[in-house]
Amino acid sequence: MSENFIRKYTEEERVKIVEEALACGSNSLVGAKYNIHSGLISNWKCNYRRYKQTLKPKNDKEPKDNKIIIDYKKEYKKTQEKCEELELEVAVLRDLLKKRDK
Repeated sequence: MSENFIRKYTEEERVKIVEEALACGSNSLVGAKYNIHSGLISNWKCNYRRYKQTLKPKNDKEPKDNKIIIDYKKEYKKTQEKCEELELEVAVLRDLLKKRDK
């Protein structure tokens, strides 16, 4: 009877395996060499490309460029302020037209 256990790999081991898989181009060959499922290597490679590490960061759901998000928020706020300003201007002009037509 074979024992099933979960093998823990260090970041250095995972990076070594990922770099080897990237170099040879085959997750299956590298997986067979290290007795690892090719799907696990594929996940590690994906995370390695995205996060520059083999595991997804715990504090980050998806990679985000915070500067871009902040810029969008600033632009949104500016746009809202401009819209409010224009609405006020339209209201003032309508009042002037009503007064002129009387």
